[in-house]
Amino acid sequence: MKVFTYTSFTGHYPVGVAAVVIAEDAEEAADNLNFKLKAAGLKGDARPVDMEPFPTDCRESIRILNDGNY
Repeated sequence: MKVFTYTSFTGHYPVGVAAVVIAEDAEEAADNLNFKLKAAGLKGDARPVDMEPFPTDCRESIRILNDGNY
């Protein structure tokens, strides 16, 4: 399983959004995220190509998903 981050889906309001998804690959991650987004009444427009894999080789241990800078 891999960890992916995603920060460009359509949310409830026109402000920053962020999600962390654990899946086998980017396609599964986007499908799973879209399922959850649609269940929450959202558009569910996450794309596999925009999934950002989190490195597993310790090159990165922190990723700021949304720092509030609009």
